Amino acid sequence: MRVLAVDDDRSARGYLQLLLEQEGYETVTAGNGVEALVELEQGHFDLLISDLDMPEMGGAELMSHVSQRWSDLPVIVITAASEVAEIVEIVQRGATDYLVKPAAPGAVISSVARALAARPAYAVRDETLSAIVGTSKAIVEVRHRVTLAARSNVPVLITGDTGTGKELVARAIHASSACADGQFVPHNCAVSPRELFESQFFGHRKGAFTGADQDHLGLLREADAGMLFLDELETLDSMFQAKLLRVLDDGEVRPVGSEKTYRVSVRFVAATNCEPREMLADGSLREDLYYRLRGFEVRLPRLAERRQDIPALTRHFLEAGPDPTPEAMAILEAAPWPGNVRELRNVVVSAAAVANGRAIEPGQLPAGLETGRDAGTEERLSAPAVLPGGSLALRDVERRAILDVMERCGGNRSKAARLLEIDRSTLRRKLQEFEIDAKR
Repeated sequence: MRVLAVDDDRSARGYLQLLLEQEGYETVTAGNGVEALVELEQGHFDLLISDLDMPEMGGAELMSHVSQRWSDLPVIVITAASEVAEIVEIVQRGATDYLVKPAAPGAVISSVARALAARPAYAVRDETLSAIVGTSKAIVEVRHRVTLAARSNVPVLITGDTGTGKELVARAIHASSACADGQFVPHNCAVSPRELFESQFFGHRKGAFTGADQDHLGLLREADAGMLFLDELETLDSMFQAKLLRVLDDGEVRPVGSEKTYRVSVRFVAATNCEPREMLADGSLREDLYYRLRGFEVRLPRLAERRQDIPALTRHFLEAGPDPTPEAMAILEAAPWPGNVRELRNVVVSAAAVANGRAIEPGQLPAGLETGRDAGTEERLSAPAVLPGGSLALRDVERRAILDVMERCGGNRSKAARLLEIDRSTLRRKLQEFEIDAKR
């Protein structure tokens, strides 16, 4: 395998050449984009690694030439931390992966291995995209973003309200990416107890702690050569976010109770129901991890933003069953759907069970669907928290208000905090204080 390493810093070029040649790669170096084009004209290369900021011709301009003339050549971009904001544009120009200086040896080797293992063509499979149902402009853009994300090896951040289909999109990216032959390993960060995080992610050796009666591989080694999907990223403790950031940077894992370090090649895809900027502001998401994960970002629209897709989604959920009557479909299209696609699916499937093979009638849909509240919810929202003696307790009123708003927002903490006119950190503290289970 021949690799072309491009960097105007002589020591950086030497470091890459030494590292790659130790791994058995034939390596040629160039000092800028102009020299790199000369090398590309004169011989075949299997991989290009390029710095961004260089004299005469930088990495971005070099990428433009490569995408036009050597479109099958995988490219890894090396960038300074201050340039990470440019990565999304670079990925869209065709970069396979990116590394942040100073890149650890393990991270470089893992990135190179992934890039060389990538398919020459990344056509997203029809069966993969068919699961992303709809023809609205918003959902067409999502499918386009999935295609772009599948063509690269950079981490992906998926944002969107609860129930919009974040895991579905993550699976679509995996199925059409270079790591499709590896495992797709989903994990909900909200169910990562502090005391078990190290073992869950890094694995452990038998006897490492009480109850460790056998070796445990851990999520990162389980996802080696595949994809690790981290859902509800914002619920992960800051200390553990730092540990994951280190794996992203150096690609190395050491199980609890082991002296041995393992190198892993994992494609990271993370998802959150919250607005990233708000998470950065209240400290629930580390800034360095955010910029590392958002090498590529996919935003999923709320169902209310794509109402024209509701008939197609309904038919998709009903499979071969009868369609709703026009009157029932009109109700479905007009409903607010705070729970988004997941709520629509649950409503349609339940109504179909009641209809028992016949077309779904309006009376078989939940009462109050048009307003987003069923009768029971309306009653709870209008009733104050009254103690058995008839008096109002401030603590109970506060707890009930939070419960009701969380329910109304489908568990989305950012929305609930805005309605309650408090910040997310205060809401998080109140949820803990009142022992409210806020799983979204």
